[in-house]
Amino acid sequence: MNGAWVLAAAAAAFLSGAPVRGATDRPIAPVGGKLAPISAGADLLFVVGGDNRPTGRDAPLPRVTRTIFSEIGLIGPNFVLWTGDTVYGYHDTARELAIEYDRFAAAARESGAPVFNAPGNHEIHHLHGDPCGDRASEEAYATRFGNLYGSFDAGDVHFIALDTAQVCSEDRLDPAQRAWLERDLAANKNARAIFVFTHSVFFAPPLIDPGSEKPEIGNRADLVALLRRYPVRAVFSGHAHLYSHEAHDGIDYFIAGGAGAPLYAPPDRGGFSHYVVVRLAGNDLRWDLVEPGRLYVETGRDLAGARTTWIVNGTDADVPLRGAWIDAPGPLGSCRRLAAAARLKKSDGTAVPVPAFVEGCAVVNGRRRARVALTSPRGTSVRVTIGRTR
Repeated sequence: MNGAWVLAAAAAAFLSGAPVRGATDRPIAPVGGKLAPISAGADLLFVVGGDNRPTGRDAPLPRVTRTIFSEIGLIGPNFVLWTGDTVYGYHDTARELAIEYDRFAAAARESGAPVFNAPGNHEIHHLHGDPCGDRASEEAYATRFGNLYGSFDAGDVHFIALDTAQVCSEDRLDPAQRAWLERDLAANKNARAIFVFTHSVFFAPPLIDPGSEKPEIGNRADLVALLRRYPVRAVFSGHAHLYSHEAHDGIDYFIAGGAGAPLYAPPDRGGFSHYVVVRLAGNDLRWDLVEPGRLYVETGRDLAGARTTWIVNGTDADVPLRGAWIDAPGPLGSCRRLAAAARLKKSDGTAVPVPAFVEGCAVVNGRRRARVALTSPRGTSVRVTIGRTR
């Protein structure tokens, strides 16, 4: 491949988190932050999204992508799984691709969480005359995310990223990757749960617009049979720019491809911007679909003229937040002396309890602020204040 490409891509590479080793020899690397230690049995909170590539070559990163990462920052998950197509990629020069990766990395940093990606066809593509000998895009990808497929552990839960965009093996796993997957699953058969994320879909969405079909992964029957033998709870994919969910043999299969790329269907068929908030408490798995633009913190004057901070949740899901920064009074001192109070009332004036906790404090952009954790009830604006305990 072109040596100048390698040098340019390596020089532009940004890895904000060191590779995280799973139970195999194929670590993958996040952008946006480092994965903090997680104890076995701990509750997990993570977010899934993907397919944020621009509408065309040299087009800007979609605005909704930054909105999504900003909202993920409020949620404060342990990490984020991304289903690929972080850049437009096709026909880019080495410099252009590096700039696109930098733009994605800058947006991902707004989440404050490590973002693990599974490569898509817009990251991995042919650049030169010999399609099967052209590995330039794969090598450029590796400077950002490490191995093109691999795994990592979050406590006693195992996560596997697959590469379904491999040069000359698109939309399927070649024998080497298929063999590795089986070894990795067997090595983690005693995990509390296993989650898989990939770009190509396992089950094509049923209501996609004609002409926008995305082929199902080529060796799906074999892979589905393999996953059934292990404690796999869910598979997250992208590629189709919409939301879809179906269950097969006890495994949930999601398509989460709504992070900014052009939509493939109208809203009533899953064609809307979105991300998925996933919670694993013990062995209990739940998820909420969130449409971005409806979750934020706003400070202003209420109708009586008093300065007020609201946490606004205009979605139809109760969203757990662990990263809402609220102004704190006076010198910070010890965080343990700070307390959060959340106020919510029904239209008839009845108080609705919303437990809130201060989980940290810092000077942020020259302002004293406390990091608040609470569950933001759907369709509400909760007033939050920070005070001092005696």
